[in-house]
Amino acid sequence: MRAIRLLLVNSFLMNVSFFAFIPFLSAYITGSLALSAGIAGVILMIRQLTQQGTSFLSGMLGDRFDYRILISTGMILRGAGFLLFSFCTTPMELIVAAVITGIGGSLFEPTSKAAMSIFTPPSKRGDIFALDKIVRHSGIICAGILGGILLQLDFFFSSFVCGGIFVFSGLITFSILPKENVNVPKQSFKDSWQKVKSDRLFIYFTISMIGFWFMFMQLYLTIPLHAAKVFNSPTFVSSLFIVYGMIVVFLQYPLQKWTKKFSRLSVIKVGMGIMGTGILLIGMSDSFLIFWGGFCAYAVGIMLVEPTSYEYTSEIAPPQFSASYFGFSLLAMAIGGSLSQGAGGWMYEHMPHVNWIICTLAGLISAIGIQWLQWILRKNIQFRESKNETYFM
Repeated sequence: MRAIRLLLVNSFLMNVSFFAFIPFLSAYITGSLALSAGIAGVILMIRQLTQQGTSFLSGMLGDRFDYRILISTGMILRGAGFLLFSFCTTPMELIVAAVITGIGGSLFEPTSKAAMSIFTPPSKRGDIFALDKIVRHSGIICAGILGGILLQLDFFFSSFVCGGIFVFSGLITFSILPKENVNVPKQSFKDSWQKVKSDRLFIYFTISMIGFWFMFMQLYLTIPLHAAKVFNSPTFVSSLFIVYGMIVVFLQYPLQKWTKKFSRLSVIKVGMGIMGTGILLIGMSDSFLIFWGGFCAYAVGIMLVEPTSYEYTSEIAPPQFSASYFGFSLLAMAIGGSLSQGAGGWMYEHMPHVNWIICTLAGLISAIGIQWLQWILRKNIQFRESKNETYFM
């Protein structure tokens, strides 16, 4: 349990740092540096693509070597990337900082989830992933407060504080997380690749998650920009993330308990539908009530989909390939998130209403994809049952 406690503390600190920094990075790029929202979107897209686009490779590294080393190294690199942003003044310099930040996240994200899965008994994984989300969003609440304070200071202090949190977490992880606790056979890159490549249903599930991440990543760019526009206050972004965190903290665990009576894929499918409805209301809102109604629906959709997708991945991943599976699953975030942030910034500037409609359609298509996956799984079960009946006859 010491390893689980450490990983939960890491989740808290990482979200304090990340959400106190990244949502305000776009404001720094468009404000202090006087660059366009499109450029801000490209910078965030590159960070996203670098992180999740290489997560499969880092997941295979985790299955081949030591989770502890990859997690701690990734956190320290993320901290260095955050600090580097404060010295950047041109788009090319910002891209370099974004790449370093993304590589750091690539190293610790899939290995952290894999370690949490390995350390937790299978019957408790759903609860632990739900608890992890609560802890992470408790961090978001604190991040909203910290980010609001840092927003009043020079951007250097935001980079220094948020980057320092990641470096501190990395050093603590290297010192405390025991190597010998991850007791699974180490795999070669070839074995990891062959195993994931042969699991066609998991690949299809990953593709179906692209729309979810397309919607989710609007939380970092266009939703804060739209909130600042609707409420005519840039500082409202802090309140946005505080409310989002509080919704998750109070509702995630009871929601997770209630959804246990349904299949994992059904929960994910319904969550995508609710999330798509919420983001459409957000984008079309010009009043306090409609915005918050849409935002609450959007948050509930995330609570249904995100931890349930992690639980589903942990259920179908063989223990020795856990990091590879989690790393591969993050390719959906790489593709969906990169398209979301890269295109989202441009669309928000030139045709904002289209942006929200496309987000909703992305969620609808992903929900249909999950429905199709359920149909395939049912057909496979019926086929196996008919084969067994034939054999016993």
